[in-house]
Amino acid sequence: MPKVVSRSIVCSDTKDQEEYSEDKPLNVYYCICGQMSLILDCTLDRLPLRRRDGARVIDGSKHAHKLTCDVDETTHLKRPEGIEKQFRKKCKKCSLLLFYQHDLKSNVTFVVQGALVRAGEGPLKADIFSQIADQPKKILVTKHTKNMGKFSSVTVSTIDEEEEEIEAREVADSYSNNARIIEKQLARKGDRKSVV
Repeated sequence: MPKVVSRSIVCSDTKDQEEYSEDKPLNVYYCICGQMSLILDCTLDRLPLRRRDGARVIDGSKHAHKLTCDVDETTHLKRPEGIEKQFRKKCKKCSLLLFYQHDLKSNVTFVVQGALVRAGEGPLKADIFSQIADQPKKILVTKHTKNMGKFSSVTVSTIDEEEEEIEAREVADSYSNNARIIEKQLARKGDRKSVV
C-alpha cells in the first residue's frame, strides 16, 4: 500500500501581525480621591437622572455593574411626599458618600451627583496608569495561513510582549547553563588527563 504524504507550508510575515486594542465596553469610575468605585457597562451620563437630587440611577436588571464601596449609615430624609430612607454606601479610602439605595434587596442604586469621575477627569486629572509603574503592554496578533489544496486553515495566536521577553530570558539562561555544563565537563576531562 503506497504511503500518502501531505505537505503544508506556513508563511509568516510582519504584515500578518497586528496590534490588538481591546474595545472597552466597560467604563471605570473613581472616587475623587482616586479609589476605583464603579465599573459600568455604559457611561454615567446615559443613565436616567433623578431630578430631586441629581443622582444617576443604575437599574441592575438593565445594566451590568460592580460597586466597590463600604456600607455607611442609614439616613431618613424629610421630603414633601413623605420620609425617604437611604441606605448609604461610602468610599473605601476616604469615606465620601458615593451611592445610596432605598431598599437593600433592590437592584436599583443611585450614584450621588459629583461623587465619581472617570480616569483623567475631575480634580486629580491623572490617568490611572500613571499611578502604577508599568503601562499596559501591546498585544500582537499573528495570523498563520495553511493552504492545502482546496482546504485552508487560519491560525490566530496572540503573543504578549512580556511572554516574548520571558522566552528570550529562558533561551539566554539555557545557553548559559549549557556553557557551564560544558565547562565543568571539560574541567573534569582536563583533570582526568592531568592525573593519568
